[in-house]
Amino acid sequence: MRFSIKAKLGSTFGVIIALTMLTGGIGYTRLNSMTATQERLVEQSQRTRKASDAVDAIQGSQRALTRMRLATTEKELVDNQRAMVTRRQTVATLRDELYAVASEQGKRLLDTVTVKLSKAADLDDQVAKLLAEGSGHRASELWKSGALPASKALSSIFEGVTAEIARTNGAEAPLANASLQNVKIEMLRIAQAMPAGLDAATAAEADTAFQDITTASRSIKLVGNELKDKLASAGIPAGAMAGELDRYLKAVDQAAQLMRDASNAKVIGIASGEGRAAFNETIEALENYQKLTITQMDSLAESARQEAALARSLLIGTVAASLLIALIAAAWIAISISRGLSSAVSLANAVAAGDLTRTVTPSTNDEVGDLMAALNGTVEKLRQVVGDAIQAAENVSAGSQELSASAEQLSQGSTEQASSTEEASSSMEEMAANVKQNAENASTTEKMAGQSAKDAEASGIAVGKAVEAMQTIAAKINIVQEIARQTDLLALNAAVEAARAGEHGKGFAVVASEVRKLAERSQAAAAEIGTLSVDTVKVAQEAGSMLAKLVPDIKKTAELVEEITAACREQDVGSTQINQAIQQLDKVTQQNAAASEQVSATSEELAAQAEQLQTTIAFFRIEQGGKEVDRAVGQLKAKAAQMARAGSPKKAAPKPAPARSNKMTTGGGFAFDLDHTEDAQDAQFRRAS
Repeated sequence: MRFSIKAKLGSTFGVIIALTMLTGGIGYTRLNSMTATQERLVEQSQRTRKASDAVDAIQGSQRALTRMRLATTEKELVDNQRAMVTRRQTVATLRDELYAVASEQGKRLLDTVTVKLSKAADLDDQVAKLLAEGSGHRASELWKSGALPASKALSSIFEGVTAEIARTNGAEAPLANASLQNVKIEMLRIAQAMPAGLDAATAAEADTAFQDITTASRSIKLVGNELKDKLASAGIPAGAMAGELDRYLKAVDQAAQLMRDASNAKVIGIASGEGRAAFNETIEALENYQKLTITQMDSLAESARQEAALARSLLIGTVAASLLIALIAAAWIAISISRGLSSAVSLANAVAAGDLTRTVTPSTNDEVGDLMAALNGTVEKLRQVVGDAIQAAENVSAGSQELSASAEQLSQGSTEQASSTEEASSSMEEMAANVKQNAENASTTEKMAGQSAKDAEASGIAVGKAVEAMQTIAAKINIVQEIARQTDLLALNAAVEAARAGEHGKGFAVVASEVRKLAERSQAAAAEIGTLSVDTVKVAQEAGSMLAKLVPDIKKTAELVEEITAACREQDVGSTQINQAIQQLDKVTQQNAAASEQVSATSEELAAQAEQLQTTIAFFRIEQGGKEVDRAVGQLKAKAAQMARAGSPKKAAPKPAPARSNKMTTGGGFAFDLDHTEDAQDAQFRRAS
């Protein structure tokens, strides 16, 4: 079964590509799964973040509620209440968003958060309502705006009084200083009790703070009166101190009364009791939801880790399988190709060394096997070509010898042919001279005949004109005869009239008689001239007829002479061309002789090159006998030797060319025999068509 390299590579790469596609498919599916898991993790993280934001919002609402409890102005109270409501709305929005994407278990937890959040919101609303209706904030505002500034003013006054007491050496000074310190201590108790009362979580704490403030206020009043008396005794002014101290105590009493009347204790009770519990339960419910979300995130993360591990194992397995198959296939293909190419290289090296006897056996049925078979065919064909080249070299060597002998014979024949051609050329020159002389004589005769034809034609025309003139003269003579006749009649009439006239007409009758005689003589002369004219016309007409017959003959003679002249010219041209052709033939014959000598030299060089070719081709070993080659070469060499031994005729001496004569000669020229008779030497050559 044939399994080509193409099929091997195709199957190998097909398996590798299939495994690669499998690897890619696994990676793609696992990446999609991991992407989905990652998206779910992101969603869970967003849910956790939203739950944390909800916790922060709840804590923010509690901080806003605490700031409401500590508010000293109506604006602070309203602002913090608005902030608390905003935080509560934020919590509701986040809860709705979480509920929309939550699972069933998450929805149950969020329902719990909703219940707890509603309870906490109700309690916060109660606290806010109590804070809005109570006077705790007014007590705090009065404390901050009245008592604390008065306390600071008293501190300054007390420093001045202390300095005055220190400068006084009276017995009342230490007592005054002791009273002053007692006032400061009581003021410090008030400063501690007032914030505690404002921030009291229970009514008991608020009452305790109020009692402490009241006791300290009465003590300050009592000690203050004693201090004023002692300072007066010591001579220290105390009016400013007394007025500022009264203002301070008044503010403290009012603030304490407002604190006692306020509902801070109830507010704090709600805020720190049921409110704190509802707040903690809400936070706990949200934390439970966060724990559920975190648990789901952990589950998703663990699932992602497991999927990643599975994908990693599958990818490593498929990649390892692809690599293993690729290595095995590469080794298999490389070894099969390497072995085949090694055999092919060995055969090529043997051929390079000149050994054409070796062959290789294909070990595989693929392209390498085809290459080895092709190399075997190449070696076999090369063996045949080398054998043919050896035989051709021997044939060329023998043929070159035969060609050399043939060229030598051709040279001898060309030399003899050149001699004969020279003789023929001399004879043709003489014949051409004779033909040219004939042509010149014919041309002269042609001119004379032409001129005679023209003269005869002119004579015919002149005779014709003479005949016409004689005819005209005859016509004129007839007219003269008619005139003479008429004159005779007139003379006769005149004589008759003269006879009638009698004596008077006698003279006229004589004249008429003379005139009549003259008329008769004129008529007789005219008759004779007419007869002569008629005879002359007849003779002239006969001469014209004879000339008319003679002119065509003369023209025909001129035409024949012209044709003879043209033929002579053509013969002259033809003889000239023949002479030139013979001269060209002589030149070509001499060139053939030189070429035959060159061919002989070339054939000898070809024989030497053939021997060198034989020596070169002898480098190859083909294990074939050369009997048939030697037999063929022997025959060629024997034939060449026979041709070389053939006798060569001597060169004939050329005959001198006779001198040409300008005059026409009779019996000139020579007999140029151009028949097809062949001799023994002509048989060695082939006639060209």
